[in-house]
Amino acid sequence: MEELVDKIRKRYLDVFSNHFGNADETPMYTADLVMFGILDRQIGLVESMPAIFESKNIHALAPLLRIQLDSLLRLHAFRIVENMGDLAHHIIKGKSLRKFKDRDGKDLFDRHLVNTLKQELPWVESMYETLSGWVHFSENHILTAVSEGDGERTIKVGVGCFREETPDELFAEAKEALIEIHANTANLIESYFERTK
Repeated sequence: MEELVDKIRKRYLDVFSNHFGNADETPMYTADLVMFGILDRQIGLVESMPAIFESKNIHALAPLLRIQLDSLLRLHAFRIVENMGDLAHHIIKGKSLRKFKDRDGKDLFDRHLVNTLKQELPWVESMYETLSGWVHFSENHILTAVSEGDGERTIKVGVGCFREETPDELFAEAKEALIEIHANTANLIESYFERTK
């Protein structure tokens, strides 16, 4: 996992360095500040992943993956608005993204961002649904503490032992999600910087 995190971090730092290395006398835009914030957030979040994967802590992993997906959705919002600078000002002022409209006049709710991005990245919708189920208390959390027992009409209950019951396949899927989220986030930021040269 450390090797994967190093690779993701390096990709983000390369995007950042390449932008500044090629920015000779290029003006800085307000939206650039948002991109820097997203880069920093994604690096910080991905750096937390090795310990979470090692401890098999699904309660921390799933919501943090959802937050990383959130950054990708926010980046996509910049692609579907009339004016990126206006959206950047809106965000920097602390205003809700859903209070801003895309170029077709639709509010930038997460659902709208997912629906428009899934045309390009079909996996986004199912990943969004699955990970969102871990952010707010749901059946997912109950089923990590309670499972079917060995005998008829029995259950097993355990608190703090979710690590033992969480299937390894779930962490393999989470690793793939991590790769997809960060590869696409880096690509979108890189293409943003290319457009603004």
